[in-house]
Amino acid sequence: MRRRGCLLFLCLLTGCALVAPPLPAPKRTYRDAGGVHHTVKRGENLWRIGRAYGVGVEQIAVLNGIANPDRLEVGQRLFIPGARATRLIRKSVSAKPPERRPRWAAPPRRKASVETTRKPKSAARTQRVSKRKTTYRKSYGKGPRFSWPLRGRVIRRFGKRGGKKADGILIAARERARVRAAAPGRVIYSDIGPGNLGRLIILRHHGGEYHSIYANVAENLVRKGQSVSRGTPIARAGRTPRFKTARLHFEIRHRTRPKNPLSYLP
Repeated sequence: MRRRGCLLFLCLLTGCALVAPPLPAPKRTYRDAGGVHHTVKRGENLWRIGRAYGVGVEQIAVLNGIANPDRLEVGQRLFIPGARATRLIRKSVSAKPPERRPRWAAPPRRKASVETTRKPKSAARTQRVSKRKTTYRKSYGKGPRFSWPLRGRVIRRFGKRGGKKADGILIAARERARVRAAAPGRVIYSDIGPGNLGRLIILRHHGGEYHSIYANVAENLVRKGQSVSRGTPIARAGRTPRFKTARLHFEIRHRTRPKNPLSYLP
């Protein structure tokens, strides 16, 4: 007791302080990193949710496979990238869509679209409808030319197999192999994704009508907002907590909806 008292007395005299060592920074895990999950409530749409969280609506739509941002189901869970905590969507937050509808969003249903399904009353009206459809095909019918993101064997194909749905293909890869951009575009997401996707990258193509997704990568080489050309290295393949061998999860989405990548690849 005397020794402890002397040590404390000396510390007070010399001006030293008894300070606890700093705690180590918490490690970033796949479960809590990258974003949060928001449960949709009545009256909410994607525009209102995106503005409340300060997150781009396009990112939310692509990550969650939402084609129509105006219609969400009550109780639907959405992954909100970059958010740290769930937020209450107040009525004061605007739910109005932008003046110019983005190309990734499905066209809104209008009365004109219903009328075109009926029998035209005149030849002039038939010509107007045909011209409108032709213009639409010219705007959205041509997509980018995709190439393989890396060389490897396809070990899982697109679609439902064994009761499980695959939104993309799984490509076997060498450890640390370069993953390249399948088409020119802009990076709209480069972080840890939802669920078991691990680290992933999303590229925006053709004005946002198409997106390519590269998931389960070991290292991201690009950042959000960066423009890339076809063949630009964007990631490194490697083993992830989900798999024991290196492999790449690759998707191609048209208007946020998953499509079979083999239908677009040479």
